[in-house]
Amino acid sequence: MSEQEKTSPKLSAKPAPKLSKKQQRKRAQRKQLMTMGAIVALVVVVIGGVLLYNRWQDGKVETLPQDQRITAVVDGEEHEIAPYSVCELDDPDCEPSEPYKLQVGDAKKVTIKPPEDVYDHDWSLLQIFDEPGANQDNYYKGYEREEVTLDLEASMKADDGSTPQLKVLELHSMLVGLDDNDEQTPYATIWSIEIAQ
Repeated sequence: MSEQEKTSPKLSAKPAPKLSKKQQRKRAQRKQLMTMGAIVALVVVVIGGVLLYNRWQDGKVETLPQDQRITAVVDGEEHEIAPYSVCELDDPDCEPSEPYKLQVGDAKKVTIKPPEDVYDHDWSLLQIFDEPGANQDNYYKGYEREEVTLDLEASMKADDGSTPQLKVLELHSMLVGLDDNDEQTPYATIWSIEIAQ
């Protein structure tokens, strides 16, 4: 090494100036604020995602009214029954189909099991007998009944002394479906069962 190199000042990186306590405190606070800001932003994104997902799920109709089925049970045998009529409210062009013919043989009772989409809100069950005085219309509130067992004979006697026989059952429910524009709309939905002996 030459003499000049020994005596000339070396060019070297200077160490960073030491920060005062106030500057150190501000730097630490800045880091904490940035960390808190990142956490808050993450929480907002997660909550927003959950809310959007729930709103999307709420807007979906899982089973359309025309695809709902009730179950009629006679002597342990189950029968799945499609709706007789599914109509938007005040639809003048709505045409019902044919009632389901349920063979009951010599059974004394029939059990009707609606799906949860029906019994989770108000619904009704109309019983029509061959003697009009025996007809009954039963109204059920949400979750009041998940199934109903009915006698196929009325508990009263007709004027001529005979026992009225159940001829038709109709289950009525208002369900949410989709219109032609895929918008949710209420549908009057009826299941009609003709009792055949």
